[in-house]
Amino acid sequence: MEKQQYLKQFAEKLSITIEQTEAEFNKLLEDEKEIHKDLSLDEQELRALKRLALTYKKQMRSPAVGFEGIIVAISDVVDVVARQRREAQELYRTDPTTAISEGITNEEGTPLDTRKEWANTQPNPQFGKPLPEHNYLRNVWAIAKKSNSEESPKFFNMILSGEKAQDDTIPIFKPVRFMAIDRGEKINSSQFTSFTIDESLELPEFKGLLIQFMRYYFIKELENYHNSVKDDFSRLVAVEGDVSLLNLEPTSFGSRVMVLEDAEASLEDLEAKSLTCWIPERIDLDFAEGSKVIVIGRTAQGKKRDDKGNITEEPGDITLNVYGLYVLPEWKISSPDEIQPITEEEI
Repeated sequence: MEKQQYLKQFAEKLSITIEQTEAEFNKLLEDEKEIHKDLSLDEQELRALKRLALTYKKQMRSPAVGFEGIIVAISDVVDVVARQRREAQELYRTDPTTAISEGITNEEGTPLDTRKEWANTQPNPQFGKPLPEHNYLRNVWAIAKKSNSEESPKFFNMILSGEKAQDDTIPIFKPVRFMAIDRGEKINSSQFTSFTIDESLELPEFKGLLIQFMRYYFIKELENYHNSVKDDFSRLVAVEGDVSLLNLEPTSFGSRVMVLEDAEASLEDLEAKSLTCWIPERIDLDFAEGSKVIVIGRTAQGKKRDDKGNITEEPGDITLNVYGLYVLPEWKISSPDEIQPITEEEI
C-alpha cells in the first residue's frame, strides 16, 4: 500500500484530517533522517510510517476522539494541593501529636491525602497516602464539535492537569484541532490532548459563536449580572467594548490593565460606567487603544475607596479577570508601541 493510502486510512480510523496525519508523518520523517542517516529515503519513510502506526494504535486504545473549534478562555493554573500541604506542615510543626493522630501527616511530617472519597462519592484510592508535591489544574473553555461529523458545535468546559495545565501557550481564538474524551455535555482531557492550530478549518464567525453560546453582556449590565451569579465560582461572561486605556507594563501582581468603554453609552453620558480588565501575561496584546474587543472572564467586585484612599464598606465597581480576548478584526488598531505606560496610582 502506498504512503498516502496509509495516511488516509489512519485519518479515517482516528476521525482526524489527512492534513494532520501528513503533518505528524513529516515530523517523524525528519526525525528519522537525523537518527538513521544511513538509510535510503524509502526506508526512512517506512520507519516513519511504522512509528506513526504505533502512535495511533496507542491512541485507538483511548476513548479520546478528535474535536475542532476554538478555545475562548483559559483560567489561571492552580496548584490544588499547595494549601493543604502548607497547613498540614504547619500543624505538624506546632502540634505533631494531633497531625499524626488525625492522619493529616505521617510520623515524619509528610502531608497525607485526607479525602476518603471524591465529590461523586467514589472512594479515593489515594486516601491516607502522601500528597504529591504539586497537583496543577487549569480550566479551558471551548466552542467545538467532533471532527468529521455533521454535529452542531457546543460550548464545553475541560480541565487540564499536570504538565498540560502548566502550558501557557494554548492558542486562544485560533482554529484548533484536539483530542478529548466525549462526555456528552462536557469533555475530558486525555494524555493525547493538545491543541494544534489548523487555519484550513472552516468555522463560523467568532463573535456570532460567542453570542450564541455564552452569557454576552454590555458593560452597563454587568453589576446586575455579577450580583446574580457572584456565588458561582464557574461564572464566565463575554463583554464587548472599546479600549480607552491600555497599559502594557505588568502591575505588581503580574497583570496588565485595560479599560473598556461602551462607546454608545458614553456618547449619551460621559460618566457612563467603564470596565477595568486585569489581563495575564499569557494573553497576547497586539492591538492599541481605540480597538474594539470582546473579553471573556470572571467578574469581581471589591470595596470602594474614599477620597483619602481608605477602603469603605460600599461596593466598588465591577472588574473583570480576563481569561480570553478577541479583537474584532474590522475595529483593530495596530500600534501598541505608541501606548504610554500609566502608574499604579493612576490605576
